[in-house]
Amino acid sequence: MVRYLFYMGYIGTRYRGAAKQIGCERLIDVDSVQGAIETALSTTLKPRSACYPKVQISSRTDAGVHALFNTAQVDLEHPTDPFYDTETIIRRLNAWFSRCGHEIRITSIYPITDDFDPRRNAKSRSYFYRLMVAKNFHEHKVPISELQRAWHIRGENIDIDALRNATRLFMGTKNFETFAGKNRTNREIRYVRSLNSLTIDSAAPFMPFDPLSDRFHFWHINISARAFLYNQVRKIVGALVGIASGIINERDILTMLHVPSNVNWDPRIQMAPPQGLFLKNIEYDQKELANCILKTEDALRPSKLLAIIN
Repeated sequence: MVRYLFYMGYIGTRYRGAAKQIGCERLIDVDSVQGAIETALSTTLKPRSACYPKVQISSRTDAGVHALFNTAQVDLEHPTDPFYDTETIIRRLNAWFSRCGHEIRITSIYPITDDFDPRRNAKSRSYFYRLMVAKNFHEHKVPISELQRAWHIRGENIDIDALRNATRLFMGTKNFETFAGKNRTNREIRYVRSLNSLTIDSAAPFMPFDPLSDRFHFWHINISARAFLYNQVRKIVGALVGIASGIINERDILTMLHVPSNVNWDPRIQMAPPQGLFLKNIEYDQKELANCILKTEDALRPSKLLAIIN
């Protein structure tokens, strides 16, 4: 059995999340990214893997959240050969996704050693949240290319400078329990986290030729950390938009940070909707990753082949 590292991107609009929502791993669940990939592997892999192709996604994005870059690990066992041909897997998977209407694309696959875990070995994860603000307060016609790709902020006086100034409040080591989703499990969650960066930059429309695009300003809120809590990014964005809209002030954010509690979320503001959030990158130690990628030509040598089989 060999572990494979998958690089992929997807549009999350139709999916209930990256992770499967069904308890039994062998049940079909094409409404999640994980389930769709597992179904594609079970359908297209020739010859079929001797073990079930369970997909473990590195960053488990919420329902409706997109990923330009995500990774996953899958253990596969070719019945006769040491490895599957990765380019063949990519071609067959992407053809299946296109045929079945799935907005998922696999970009690269590498065989890796078992001691590399794409989720735990990640050095950082980077997201951007896409905002659009109408130049005219009364504008309500959204460009078709921006549907389910951005959050249309409605307000007469949206203060981006106030939003930018408030980003500093989240920097440093903080207890983000107020900015996390409710813990619905029996396991203890560590809410103390540190952000690597939090900025806002002007952005361009996805389709500049659409005449409606000229009626909006576009912004990206960029955020990076080693790992995030469930709903953390969307709640931080929601609080920042609350600042820009004048609904709350910096003191309100400090209260939520200094008195961390799931019930301390300010009810005047909303968590940012999922459609504007994009997972941009997962960073690894490139030297460590290179050392963990198996060279298929080396693996065919008897000593290497024995190590893989065992």
